[in-house]
Amino acid sequence: MVTEGGGFMETMDCAREKILEAALHEFGSKGYVKASTNQIHKDAGVSKGLVFKLFGSKENLYYQIFVNALNDMLEQSREVDYTDCTDVFQKIVKVTAWKLEYAKEHESAVNLMMEAIGRPPEGLKDKIVSHYASLSKLSINQFFGDIPMDNIKECYTLEDVIRNIQIAVAG
Repeated sequence: MVTEGGGFMETMDCAREKILEAALHEFGSKGYVKASTNQIHKDAGVSKGLVFKLFGSKENLYYQIFVNALNDMLEQSREVDYTDCTDVFQKIVKVTAWKLEYAKEHESAVNLMMEAIGRPPEGLKDKIVSHYASLSKLSINQFFGDIPMDNIKECYTLEDVIRNIQIAVAG
């Protein structure tokens, strides 16, 4: 399949993007179990065979959408400016407000991420839990890496404080 002005790879990349977009909407609105690859291929305007050729399975497609959604959210979160925050509580308020705004603008992605983390499909549970654990550690380091140490006992290092925050967040 070669289109005028573009080659086969360009067409495949376009089809892949259409599938990912349709899958995000389908999984984000219906969840993994109720989502249909039949609906995804129809919404993307591609054959069902192409969906499976590119992604292998519904499970692999779901995981790819999950990873893409997380990466997009992380990328956008790095653009938040915390220079006006004088303490950690102001940072927490600012990041919470940002997350609420992000959730309004990216409803399907947030729904998918919430489901994946809260009720991952059985075959993806280990991959998602592992991915989420490393992401959580990275986020805590990024968010608390510059925490002021003036109110912390001198016997504790910044690494000690971050490790204790990680333990607290883990439950």
